Amino acid sequence: MEKKINKGYDFLHGKKINVEFISANPTGELHIGHGRGAFYGDILGNVFVFSGARIIREYYVNDSRESKQIIELGKTALGTGEQYKTSKLLEIIKETDFSGMDEKEAGFKLAGLIQEKTEEFIEQKLKISHFNWYSEDEKLSASGLNDKVLADLEEEKFIYRKDGAVWLKTSEYGDDEDRVIVRSDGTKSYFLSDISYHNDKFVGGYDKVINIWGADHHGHVKRMQAVKKMFGWKGELKIFITQLVSLKENGVSAKMSKRAGNVVLLEDLVDEFGLDVVRWFFSEKSLNTHMEFDMALAREHSAKNPVFYVQYAHARICSILEKTKSYSPDGSGISDIVKENVARALAVKLLEFPEVISGIAEDYQVHRLTTYVYELASAFAQFYEKIRIVGDENYNRGALLLAENAKNTLSKSLSLLGISAPERM
Repeated sequence: MEKKINKGYDFLHGKKINVEFISANPTGELHIGHGRGAFYGDILGNVFVFSGARIIREYYVNDSRESKQIIELGKTALGTGEQYKTSKLLEIIKETDFSGMDEKEAGFKLAGLIQEKTEEFIEQKLKISHFNWYSEDEKLSASGLNDKVLADLEEEKFIYRKDGAVWLKTSEYGDDEDRVIVRSDGTKSYFLSDISYHNDKFVGGYDKVINIWGADHHGHVKRMQAVKKMFGWKGELKIFITQLVSLKENGVSAKMSKRAGNVVLLEDLVDEFGLDVVRWFFSEKSLNTHMEFDMALAREHSAKNPVFYVQYAHARICSILEKTKSYSPDGSGISDIVKENVARALAVKLLEFPEVISGIAEDYQVHRLTTYVYELASAFAQFYEKIRIVGDENYNRGALLLAENAKNTLSKSLSLLGISAPERM
């Protein structure tokens, strides 16, 4: 399924696209680093739908009982370990019965409870709807898919054995070296699960498979592209790596109160500054650049804050349209009004919207949209300053038509960004 966003253009008509993002290990709460991939993936999905594509938003749940993280989580659950321990995790452990379980089962159960809370936070507080929560344990391990893919690799002679482990010949397909897919102790590596997971996607007939991974996954890109060549998967595989996030205030590094060890939780940031501000600030820079979240600017309720500035422009136009709701702009006067420089500049900016959307659909540069909507709000502000739209007893039909189009485009742009478009401020 896909979000209910009205399709505006047909740049990606009928394309079937899988967008996998966030996919944090189910060992604790999401931190601010996860926010970059979260909002980027959501907005990219919105643009794809608006461009006529059929998309699946997917979250890969790393819940294999063989996972080292799950086992360490199980030790903490049973009181024999310290990993991932936070006050919130201790609350969950206190309320849960782990009697009779070993480390794997206790870790798996605790991970499931953490994942439930993560899904609730993503959908209810971040307003992001994933329609497919893909469980590694269920879809790859329990189903036997990992074993099947391993057998297929052996049949095609893509693997060999060395030092008691099973290796994949990725170096023959562009990787820096061969990779272990079954360790010497007989456990399957994360890489085998990645292979099975992506094979499942391409077998599903996706035209584009897009992964948005954290900064610590940079080394995984080459090996996955090598596997794509090895399997001959049809369709496009795009992997984006998010860069780090830091907080600053008045030009210097800053900290927030921390509820979870040495990380700043995404929920704390949203509670402090509001979802609209956080979504904007996380989406206005290219994904491959380091991001600084300016807390002083985020607190501003003035034109200095880009979110406030854009939302205020929308609210101002809504106020104008409310005053003139008995009139219906019929297009008359538009040829005269665009003779004015500020009106022509606004009209040109409005005409750029389809190009912005098609550009994002092609090159995935989501920050184009925040740049565009800010420039549109600025163009309207200059237009409003110079042009009298409503007089004492009449109104400028051409100016009103431009204002109405500006309002609609601002509203749609903010909707794609997942940011509210208030009618009053």
